[in-house]
Amino acid sequence: MESLIASAATDPAFSDFQVMSFGSVLLPDHPIRFGFQVDIVPSNCPTSILFGLISRDHVNGGRAAKTSGFAVRVDLEMREVWDMINDSGLVGWVEHPLGLAAFTDEEPLLLGWEIEFYGQVLIPKLIVADQQWLYPAIQCPSPIVMESVVGWQGECDADPRSVFLHPALWREQVPQESPAAPHRDSGSGIGIEGRPERGES
Repeated sequence: MESLIASAATDPAFSDFQVMSFGSVLLPDHPIRFGFQVDIVPSNCPTSILFGLISRDHVNGGRAAKTSGFAVRVDLEMREVWDMINDSGLVGWVEHPLGLAAFTDEEPLLLGWEIEFYGQVLIPKLIVADQQWLYPAIQCPSPIVMESVVGWQGECDADPRSVFLHPALWREQVPQESPAAPHRDSGSGIGIEGRPERGES
């Protein structure tokens, strides 16, 4: 059976890129929050890179498939972030007073997707460094597999795993609404609920 990444590589949107994956997430039939993130050091990267979470949907039950999900191309020469598969055009710019030279091995540039899955809707947020952008939500039947994908244009002299650093694919339960508990005065007046730890899926 052809892998999702091998199949996605035939998509015209990705045809100029070498692609690889750091794993996948199976979406269940209940709400979850999930995401994928990597660090990069721009001076160690090809000038144009791809970053996303995608699925491949077979059209009308046939062999042909289309790519859905979320993917952007980061142009490290122009510092531009472009949508790859949802026709949103220019998403934004990588901004820093010192330019891309500010991102080093000690302080790399974070690329992240955080996605909330409710019903059959995927609601994404794109994170680049300390900037966040909302991104168009899409309909998504479940169960479906979302695959992490990174890519680069042209030859990459280094091992891609040394270019895309600290990859993390995670998922967590969305807290369910529950009736308010009777109020008890504990003396502090402050309640804190910790967010579940992100773990690799």
